[in-house]
Amino acid sequence: MSSHWIFTPDSEVDQVSMKVLCRYRASSQQTYAYSLVDHLNWAYFNRLSPQTLTLADLQRYMHSITGEAATVHGVAWRDPNRRPLSAAAASNVATIIKAYYLSPGMCGQVNPELVAGLTAGAVERRRGGRARGNVEVNPLSPRRTPRRPRYLPDEAVEALFEPGILTTARDVMIVTWLHDGGLRVGGLCGLRFSDLHLIEHHPCGQRADPHIHIIGRDDNPNGARAKSYGPAIDNYSSREGYTIDGVIRAVSAGMISTFYGYLLDEYYPAQHLVEHEQVLNHTRGATPGAALTTAAVRKMLDRASRRAGLSTRITPHAFRHKAAAAFYAATDFNAEMVAQEFGWANPEIVTDLYGRSANRHAMAFLKQAWDATARPRTDSYLNTTEHTGQGQR
Repeated sequence: MSSHWIFTPDSEVDQVSMKVLCRYRASSQQTYAYSLVDHLNWAYFNRLSPQTLTLADLQRYMHSITGEAATVHGVAWRDPNRRPLSAAAASNVATIIKAYYLSPGMCGQVNPELVAGLTAGAVERRRGGRARGNVEVNPLSPRRTPRRPRYLPDEAVEALFEPGILTTARDVMIVTWLHDGGLRVGGLCGLRFSDLHLIEHHPCGQRADPHIHIIGRDDNPNGARAKSYGPAIDNYSSREGYTIDGVIRAVSAGMISTFYGYLLDEYYPAQHLVEHEQVLNHTRGATPGAALTTAAVRKMLDRASRRAGLSTRITPHAFRHKAAAAFYAATDFNAEMVAQEFGWANPEIVTDLYGRSANRHAMAFLKQAWDATARPRTDSYLNTTEHTGQGQR
């Protein structure tokens, strides 16, 4: 397992940051480490210490990295060509900065007014008219606009499956698993053969249907990481040697079929080159047998999109939005079921993402309102009623 350390300008380990980062798993730790070192560089170059920092200073810093600052505040500390952070990325930065200044290791070293500003305020979270406890508000987090995922049209998916577009059995498997399973690309590239339980009533005993286990490992040779929730577990194997726990996902018949097609046509012929347990490998090029990376999947989709003549850029996550939205509508908008099946920790995420865009009941009411409009029907081809010899009714 890897870990990340931050060093001071005197080449000493920053003990406080190390203790803060150790709270997180390697995947989150990496993100937080880069965010925290950027903030500490800003404070160093602007000669700001924890004793002199104010909440207004931190808010100016957040405005600088999100591109909201109208003018330059203080000394430039980062490449001016770097793109501003999105609201979601800036929220991660706000989380680690708050954790750093409120950590026990900083007790007595931070401006008391800053501590008061970072800890003040809480909002009551409600669901279904019932209170669910108070949630702390981070004053450094940017205000996030409602998210509207981009949906992948059926025509684009059909174009990808035209003959000659996906050139290998592995690529057909990848697109099928992304589309039917709605898997995150990190979870897909992180799959190992022991995670695939593609028979009914598998001896793992955790799901009767054919399924897979998505495990948040940090030691995959391709660097792929699946998003996982809950405390870290050192061993995901049962006494019998089967993979257990993680996010358990059902698989379609098409997913199983394309997996065996890839296994027989491309994996077995190059099996002697494979030195790892990952399912997806490079089958051609300079590194046959190497574990396939998430970047390689994105490049494959770009090439396939160009061959198909698609004008829009297709990302792996677009398939997840498509699958989740379709399942959400099919379950009559059961957010709990979608969150459990697709691996979200909180059903409210499902409602936030897809509740505004997938509501077929809203469309039914909108169509009634449009049909009842007082605007005269001047375009005959728009009229759905019968025509008379004298014109429209």
